[in-house]
Amino acid sequence: MKDNAIGIRLSKDVLSRIEKLSREEHENRSTIIRKLVMLGYADMVKEKASRKYLSGKLTLSEAAHQADLTLWEMEQYLVERGFKSSYSIEDLEREAELLR
Repeated sequence: MKDNAIGIRLSKDVLSRIEKLSREEHENRSTIIRKLVMLGYADMVKEKASRKYLSGKLTLSEAAHQADLTLWEMEQYLVERGFKSSYSIEDLEREAELLR
């Protein structure tokens, strides 16, 4: 896959922070910016999928798929953001009994 060049405008403060990070990481500025874009993209996709899940528009499995996470990773992401499941021990016991 061929990379495409784009132009963006950044404030002096942001550019200064990127330059500092570039020196600390021993990587060029373009590499740091690409990494930051990908990290931001991944966070935005997870956040969007979690909002859809919490509003009932997606199942947990669908949200995990859209966020490119495993089901376990999606659950962890939600818990880290303060989500409390309404799924109880009684629910688990009922489902376990149905499986027997």
